[in-house]
Amino acid sequence: MLSICIAATLLVVLLFVFGSPFKSLDGDAQRKPAVAERGEKKAQPAQQAQQARKPQNGEARRGEQAELPQLPQFPQLPQLPQTPVGEPPKGDGRPGDTKGDAGADAASGTSQSAPAQAERPGGDAGVEVRQPVTPGSLPYEETLDAPVEAGVKQVDYALVQTVTRLGLGRDRLRLASIENRQTKGQSFHFQRMEMRLDGAPDRFVQALKETLAAWSDTANVEQRADDLLIVTVDGLPTHEISLLLYEGAPPPVAVVPGGARLAIVIDDIGESMSAARELAALDYPVTFSVWPRSTHAREAAELAHRAGREVMIHLPMEPVRYPQVKPGPGAILTGQQPQEMAALVREAVRRVPHAVGLNNHMGSRATQNGAAMRTVCEALDGTGMFVLDSMTHQNSKLYFEAKRAGLPAYKRNVFLDVIADKRNIMFQLDKAARIAQAEGQAIAIGHPLPETVAALKEWERTRDRSVTIVRVRQLSH
Repeated sequence: MLSICIAATLLVVLLFVFGSPFKSLDGDAQRKPAVAERGEKKAQPAQQAQQARKPQNGEARRGEQAELPQLPQFPQLPQLPQTPVGEPPKGDGRPGDTKGDAGADAASGTSQSAPAQAERPGGDAGVEVRQPVTPGSLPYEETLDAPVEAGVKQVDYALVQTVTRLGLGRDRLRLASIENRQTKGQSFHFQRMEMRLDGAPDRFVQALKETLAAWSDTANVEQRADDLLIVTVDGLPTHEISLLLYEGAPPPVAVVPGGARLAIVIDDIGESMSAARELAALDYPVTFSVWPRSTHAREAAELAHRAGREVMIHLPMEPVRYPQVKPGPGAILTGQQPQEMAALVREAVRRVPHAVGLNNHMGSRATQNGAAMRTVCEALDGTGMFVLDSMTHQNSKLYFEAKRAGLPAYKRNVFLDVIADKRNIMFQLDKAARIAQAEGQAIAIGHPLPETVAALKEWERTRDRSVTIVRVRQLSH
């Protein structure tokens, strides 16, 4: 008993001298939040400094970004062909003499034509017949072999989207003039534009810079004066934009007899009959260019003819990326013999009733081959047809060979729907009209996309009436 009392006394003394271990543990636990609090107190000045930091160059000032709607989801431009731009075709003799891969195939006894496929009744290769038209199925890579002009189209779209973001009407952005310029073997459209604003241009300039940054890696905008912007693509000036005060919509321009003329051609007709019917119902004439082996080729051609519309043959031709990119059945290929090419042309003429002209579908490689294009044009002799070079490659020889064969020949000026956006397509229609005013006439090519049909309908109400919409055949050649 005495020993227990002594032990208890010693324990009390030890606790008094050294303190409770449980109290120490509790104290540690209580001190941890205090450390965190000190860290938070140190962080507060840094956060305040971050919030108070002035925006750097290129950043929006506080409050301005919130006023602008979010950038839209931009449709993707198709990738450029992997073959270097401007690469000449492999050989320019008669098609049977083509060198390179085609020559190797011929030497080994194999054909360069598309692989054999199951034939549908009537001889059509069912696998190759084009599906109903969608942006992803159209050969837009054929239109973008010139990087500068591709950049111009991106800037055009950025301008249209900027006007949309700011909630402004189409009449605020006006294409004043347009001219064709050349650089490093490429041609592009230099545009002088007028942008009418309600007040100071700061908000418009900010929105344009943001949209260009989101849409193009090669375009930049520079403010040369309070009322003048210069847009460049790869350092090359492509757009000059005058900033003006908005004073209401301009009055409509009266039609000038014998003035500028514009032909609008819609390619890829023959799959969507609903699109064909809508196009035939427009208040102004558009030309129907029909795929010879499309599902509804004859039906679409008859519909166009009954509606008083011009009909053409949209003849498939070999693209640069063939055979990865296939132009469809009945295509002109550089490895074919002249007799085979001529037979394909004559067959296309039989398949599309009422056709008065022909243009190329794809063809960025085939149209560079002068001998192949000579064969195509000679096969049209006696038909009374004209030839429209779609210019899917800047080195195309189709126009030249048609002229040499004595055929009426034309060249495309503008592709309307490389970017399938209604407002952008309307802008491209305005651009085609300005080219017609500058040069007397112009040809625009589009496709039966829903966006294109909608744009053509709305453009009828807003277009410049000083430009007359005509058939291709009515243009000078």
